[in-house]
Amino acid sequence: MKKLFYLLLFSMLIGCNNKQKPVEKKSSSHVPAISKPTSNTPPKKIQYSDQQLEQFLDSVGHLPTQPLAAKTAFWADSIFKNQAQLDSVISLSDFKKLKQATHTGAIDILTARRIFGNKKIDSACNEESVLLTYKEGLIPVVYYPFDKHKADFNEYAICIGAPTHCENAYLYFFKGNKIIARHNGSSRYGLNLEHYKDTDGKTVIYYKEEFDDGSGIWWNNYFFYKYDGDKLIPVLNELQNGNLTISVGRAFWLESFVQKTNPLTIKMVYYDQFPVSSDTTDFGPDIINDSTIVKYNWNEQLKIFQGDYKNSKISKPQVLSYYLTGDDDIIFINAYYKTLRAALLDKVKKKRTLYYLNEVKNYQRKH
Repeated sequence: MKKLFYLLLFSMLIGCNNKQKPVEKKSSSHVPAISKPTSNTPPKKIQYSDQQLEQFLDSVGHLPTQPLAAKTAFWADSIFKNQAQLDSVISLSDFKKLKQATHTGAIDILTARRIFGNKKIDSACNEESVLLTYKEGLIPVVYYPFDKHKADFNEYAICIGAPTHCENAYLYFFKGNKIIARHNGSSRYGLNLEHYKDTDGKTVIYYKEEFDDGSGIWWNNYFFYKYDGDKLIPVLNELQNGNLTISVGRAFWLESFVQKTNPLTIKMVYYDQFPVSSDTTDFGPDIINDSTIVKYNWNEQLKIFQGDYKNSKISKPQVLSYYLTGDDDIIFINAYYKTLRAALLDKVKKKRTLYYLNEVKNYQRKH
């Protein structure tokens, strides 16, 4: 993801110094390695005519939206939908050891590897916090009960390795003494694993998946999963925070907040601005500045939550335009075509909108 970000910067002016709005930053072990440009010399930029830029806006605005949305969503969805499904019954003696480990907060490495059948459980992950490091051979255990009583051990999760101190932490989900799923447990700022009972009485869990972070750039999604018998199934992948404030062409922000769970309701706050140079602290007027509520209905046939976007002020493709995929400008122009068309009729917004379109068209020419 950072590779795509650097390609974006390479196509624009180098050395941005724009203002930022303070927020907690996120990170992710999923982010591919950075590929930096081999030269600090930006490619020669073409200044297109207003007519050419309006034609570009129209051409992108009239592209079919669904293929663009599918392409933008693909990478995050592939991670969301492809967590390891397991079906491993633990012996009663090992189950007793695991319960004991949830009380003591640690388990020996060899026992953990044997119980979970995972030789990649890291023996170096013996740090629980800055104040506590276990002796060699032990690894922290973090217990997340989803039952009314912690001692029930019916539906719960156990993280082997402290999420904030172990890059190879593994999050295991259980149904009784059966391991049913394994997720990535590493989280720079903590898993913030939450749970609730849906209207059908089944347990839903969710947490923030960290894709990217940096100075003025970050991307987190909410991953929702639901207990369905002895399975943990993916039911909703929604943007939690997408932000970019160091791009020359477009500065944007969307942040989501779970307001309630029955029915599942999420509030989204978002804005977009078009800076006109690389060294300005003036981001200009808001092209978009709004908030909305999205309610999610359970589809039993598909076994997913579906957002009721028709009764909100944002569409799913518009939400996707706040992803940091490298193609977010194309889906942004497509999803917000009417908004951008209207901006060209505004004397204050027109100059910045044309500047933004010129930046995107130059980037597309080079890629």
